[in-house]
Amino acid sequence: MERRHALSVIGMLLAAALALGLARWEEGQLWGMAEDRLPKPAAEPVLDADEARQLLRTYFMDCYSEASCSAVYTDLTHDGVEELLVLTVENSRTGEPAPLHGGTLDAGSFTRAQVTVLRAGRDGEVLPIYEFVCGAEHSQWGELYLKKEAEADYLVWYAPYTASGRGDFQLAQFSLGQDGAVLDRARERIFFPAGEGPKREGDADETEIAAFLACAESILRDAEPVIVFNVIHDAAAGTDGPRRFAYLDALFTSF
Repeated sequence: MERRHALSVIGMLLAAALALGLARWEEGQLWGMAEDRLPKPAAEPVLDADEARQLLRTYFMDCYSEASCSAVYTDLTHDGVEELLVLTVENSRTGEPAPLHGGTLDAGSFTRAQVTVLRAGRDGEVLPIYEFVCGAEHSQWGELYLKKEAEADYLVWYAPYTASGRGDFQLAQFSLGQDGAVLDRARERIFFPAGEGPKREGDADETEIAAFLACAESILRDAEPVIVFNVIHDAAAGTDGPRRFAYLDALFTSF
């Protein structure tokens, strides 16, 4: 009798536990179903490409002059929505803007250029996410190009700088994050003695210099100049070559 009574009590406890578990499961299921019926928060709207262009053009008209600026739409963030790359150039040390269109600017009157990449935000704001400066007195700032590769847009920076008997050549091909972060596709740098400069540990030899120059030539092939002002050092001859000068002359076209 005592054993039967014990089994009966255990059975009742198991039945009660099972019933409680089923009730909680049903309650959870019903709660989940009710939760599914609640209105979901709206997803953050994706900026339309045409809307982005309009925002960028309006911003440009408010802040820049067409006569002294070049502007080209280009998707440097690779998100399907174009940014606006703007080039401004000065032709005097007083900071006066230079007229850019129609080939009116030459290397002799160039002093400084600035490149700004503008991105339109989802809230209608336009923000600069990248800036590049090139000056006649700072040839190490180098050259900036636009390049299309595999249907994607990139910036290319080339800085073949020599000073005090030393060569410091840099090359980079990169895109941009939406916050302006530089995302490298390629980046190279070499050091070497220029002319009678002393050789140091880690300097590139002739083979490495030739390989770097071949890489630069390959990356710069079909690249469109944005701003180019530089004197290229001939590493083989140990002398400076001719000055390079070119700039982007475009207004509201797509790269």
